[in-house]
Amino acid sequence: MCKYAKIARASYYKWLNRPETLRDRENAIVLDEIIKVYLEVKGIYGYRRITLNINRRLNSQYNHKRIYR
Repeated sequence: MCKYAKIARASYYKWLNRPETLRDRENAIVLDEIIKVYLEVKGIYGYRRITLNINRRLNSQYNHKRIYR
């Protein structure tokens, strides 16, 4: 697999065993909330309305591009 991606095996294993960052943990929390909102509204909200709901629920300011991703 590494040969086809043209990366060193050591780089892959270093990436695989890296510690979880603060941003990764924050993204996991946001993802859980996105799934909850999506299921509550039965999938009719787009990323803009989900962004508004996430920002209200978590009392923060996430960019719409981050939610879209």
